[in-house]
Amino acid sequence: MERWIISFCIIAIEVWGAVYFFDIFMERKKRGWLDKSRYMILYFVTVPTALLDIYPGTMVIKVLVAVLELMVFCVVFYKAELKQCIFFSMLNYSLLFLTDILSLLIENILNSKDELYALENPFWLLPMKMVRVFLLFVLRRIWKGKNSYGALSHKEWRKFGMVPVFTMVSMLVMYFCYSGEKKVQAAYLFLASGLIVMNFLVMMLMQDVLVKGELLRESALTDQKKESQLAHYRDMQAVYERQGRKMHDYKNQIRTIQVLLKEGDTQAAAELAERLTESISVDMSAVNTNHAVVNAVLNQKFHAAREQGVSMIFKVGDMREMRLDGEETVILLSNLLDNAIHECAKVVNAGRKAVINIKLVQEGGKMIFSVKNPVAEKVQVEDGIVLDSGGGMHGVGLMNVKAVVDKYSGDFAISCDQEKFQAVVML
Repeated sequence: MERWIISFCIIAIEVWGAVYFFDIFMERKKRGWLDKSRYMILYFVTVPTALLDIYPGTMVIKVLVAVLELMVFCVVFYKAELKQCIFFSMLNYSLLFLTDILSLLIENILNSKDELYALENPFWLLPMKMVRVFLLFVLRRIWKGKNSYGALSHKEWRKFGMVPVFTMVSMLVMYFCYSGEKKVQAAYLFLASGLIVMNFLVMMLMQDVLVKGELLRESALTDQKKESQLAHYRDMQAVYERQGRKMHDYKNQIRTIQVLLKEGDTQAAAELAERLTESISVDMSAVNTNHAVVNAVLNQKFHAAREQGVSMIFKVGDMREMRLDGEETVILLSNLLDNAIHECAKVVNAGRKAVINIKLVQEGGKMIFSVKNPVAEKVQVEDGIVLDSGGGMHGVGLMNVKAVVDKYSGDFAISCDQEKFQAVVML
């Protein structure tokens, strides 16, 4: 009876450690009362699986079932992609498996046992479980990579995932190929200890990759801001130069109107004046939002698109109360519009018509900016990131847009199908 009580207590420690482990790496979903009872749910699901090892030959089944249970638990209770749930489920169980094997090895070496089966004295497990809990506390203090896994490509996830897989396979081989020879026992003990260290080093390596990726994105964002400022000044210069050229043409046309009026040809003069007025309206101010920077960007992109045979349809409102500063406005508008114009140029070259639909309004106290454009071919979008053919991030423009959105705790969503690409920002 005492053995059963200790076993249930050990399972409780393991379940608490698993929940604590997942909380370190993933953000919890808000599920009300279900979220509060997640510990008890995992406990009652885990108990039957944990007791499987009382039957000989069931260790492989126990490992597979336990990892599957943890993976489903992560999918239900955490905001994470499936690949993250699989990886952290395997990583958590591999560490748990290692502590159990290490406890068995220590007891076997002390008692000279020839088989690596269940502990005769389950009290041996308690010190190792407490060591695992202590390591989790240390890990929580130093981990800073939470919720930034979007920077990892599919290849990087596969590479990191090989470590827990190798760990579990090694433990199973060790379990079924155990020998009572002292040298073999010492080698297994060293291997188990080394695998524990290796798994923690992998977590530290992952954090380094995420931190470096974040620094690179911040550096890219800084460079993008500088480039956006320069682009803004160049755009304004281009607008002024275009206006200067147009003013020269307008002067000539006004002189022509004056000549026509002197000659008494009022009808020709009126027609020329009407065409001139329409031309001025289009060329000088295609869009007016009562915001100087927004007007400059939208009008410049409008002309840039028109020069490439791309049309733009605007639905805009009064932006004078927009809370973004000049740099952020340029980053937000320019990146999305440049991407749309670039893709539409491909569509035009393919002999199709390209129209960009733009919405920039204030609704319900929020700014809504939407860009929808046709695509030459569908691109892969995953977790708000456009991926290239290798599964890595494609460009930094959208990441810079996301950085601006995150600063104001807004929402940013992108989607793509065979016909169109759409990006929506809400601030």
